[in-house]
Amino acid sequence: MLRRVALLALLGACGGSYGGGPHEPAHATKAPAAGIEGAALPYDIVDARTGRQVDPAAFWTKVESSRAVCIGEDHTNPHHHWVQLEVMRRIAHDAPAGTKLALGMEMVQRPFQGVLDDYAAKRIDAAALRSRTGWEDRWGYDFGFYGPTIDTAVAAGAQLLALNAAKELTKKVVHHGIEGLTPDERAQLPELELTNATHRAWFDAMMESMGGAEAHSAPASSQPGDEGTESAPPMPVEHEMPSADRIYTVQVIWDESMADGTARWLAATPNGHAVILAGNGHCHDSAIVGRIKRRGIPEVISLRPVLDTEGQVAEALVKPVNDYLIVLRLPPGTKAEEQSH
Repeated sequence: MLRRVALLALLGACGGSYGGGPHEPAHATKAPAAGIEGAALPYDIVDARTGRQVDPAAFWTKVESSRAVCIGEDHTNPHHHWVQLEVMRRIAHDAPAGTKLALGMEMVQRPFQGVLDDYAAKRIDAAALRSRTGWEDRWGYDFGFYGPTIDTAVAAGAQLLALNAAKELTKKVVHHGIEGLTPDERAQLPELELTNATHRAWFDAMMESMGGAEAHSAPASSQPGDEGTESAPPMPVEHEMPSADRIYTVQVIWDESMADGTARWLAATPNGHAVILAGNGHCHDSAIVGRIKRRGIPEVISLRPVLDTEGQVAEALVKPVNDYLIVLRLPPGTKAEEQSH
């Protein structure tokens, strides 16, 4: 039964909080009333491979010299979104003359690239962007977490990239497998590497950690394969439960879609620099980062924001899967849970 619960929880999750604490329904948390700027905290930069603190100047040089930087998030953590804004702002300000920028987003699915193009060209406003991309239904997390970073990118002349796979595609894979797709649907899939042992081990460990997640629940409208909610409802019939292999295939489709969209833009833009916003479960070595590198672009790094509370940094350093940790320092006497929501 616990494995069934874990499978269902993962179906609705999109990689934001794996191993990062309790999940919340997508609509439960709003951006701070004062905006993401109100979630700013002092921070240190730590090399995730060695645990050593990194000189900020050397870190920013590395970020700016990479071709792509993937910035992870727990979707409901405003401090993580502030880090994303801070990095986008620094890159936009310090990029060498002639650099073309892109902001790629897990939050928007591939069929809606034209909507992002319209927003970047200022032909539509944020309300139209949310409506035309189905933001509330397909993603579900407060647009206020992302709007400032998107607008910073647009002000810098960056292209906005819709990176995620359409939920209609992943939902069909959940229920029928890749073999159940039509030729047209198969043509929508990027190249998939389903035999990466490191990534499968990460997935299996994450599944095991979610095995006791009885607290996972979701509105009745949520459906398996939807990326916009943190969990999915119980399946009514035993035989409808998808296999772990199909769930893993969807996880890979998400990662490969985001890697493919980013790599294609970079290949077409020799002087391009891409910033990717994605959940921590996607923004690591064997997920988006390694899959971009497999496509011939080696200069890719990942950043993971982490609150400097007992255990969190240590956990990230024991089994490093990122290049750098952005260690956010809480004010003395502040409880982490008060700062995270």
